[in-house]
Amino acid sequence: MMNRLPEHGAYAFIPYQASSLPSTSPASDAPSFKIKHTSTWTYCGPLLSPSQLPSSLHTWSTAATSSPSALLRRLIPLLTFLHSFLISAGVHHYWLTLRATTPTHEYDTPRWHVDDDFFAAFPSAAPGDSKANGQDKGSKTTGKKYSDGHGGWKLCTTLLGPSTLFLPICLNATALSTLRAVKQVEAEKRSHVCTSIRCGGCFDTGLAVRCTLSSLFAFSEAVQAEDGEIAFFRTGEAQGAVHSEPRCDVDRVFVNVVPGTEEDLRTLMGQFGMGFPRAWSLGVGWDVGDGLDGLGGMAVADTRESVVSEV
Repeated sequence: MMNRLPEHGAYAFIPYQASSLPSTSPASDAPSFKIKHTSTWTYCGPLLSPSQLPSSLHTWSTAATSSPSALLRRLIPLLTFLHSFLISAGVHHYWLTLRATTPTHEYDTPRWHVDDDFFAAFPSAAPGDSKANGQDKGSKTTGKKYSDGHGGWKLCTTLLGPSTLFLPICLNATALSTLRAVKQVEAEKRSHVCTSIRCGGCFDTGLAVRCTLSSLFAFSEAVQAEDGEIAFFRTGEAQGAVHSEPRCDVDRVFVNVVPGTEEDLRTLMGQFGMGFPRAWSLGVGWDVGDGLDGLGGMAVADTRESVVSEV
């Protein structure tokens, strides 16, 4: 599979239902459910087997959704596909996040951007740095272990609600050039005092970039993965896929998948003072210590932003 990744270009929508277990119904046939709290469940470690899931996943889904079993029926086919797809690509570890959100108007205005290398160091912000664009985390990247010569890549899908927006593939190269130019111009209009944390200048620049790109791409019809499809997409400003969160005025469960080596992921977790492998939650309302499992899972009863940004 690794030698086939270049075929996908900047992004591709890949069906995953065909790779599900025979006894598992398609996600579109699974019972629906409601989101009770905006929160995330994150796992970092070896690829998960659908038959051996961390107990903290059930604890989180019970607190965050109206039907953990309905969520699981949609999740199992995806995990089954990911296990096969990533192993065939030479990947044996990942950073997996499930983000459950209640309706919001935060993305009524699209936030067109590209994702940066997840394993890059956190550089100081400078004019043109992609920290200036909303939730992006820096533009100076280190070589990804799973780069196929076309830059890093990620996967994302939704188990409930609308899928991530992408510009038509034929417009991506032009959109990338436009994005870089707009970010450079807007960043140079403001002073930046940040080092490892985004400053007010970055925030203001991000808002300006968002508004400008929203207007420039307003007449480009966005495309989305369908139910039972996962989006493979490139990262980085050189050849990344320009995308945005969709309008999220309904309940949504977004899944973000970042492939990595054990070394990279273990090092990254160490930077946050956390062990490896590990599973944890943010935004759910139970006491710290509940939901512990063999993976060192923990629950954090607050609404801090997950370290994995929305794509």
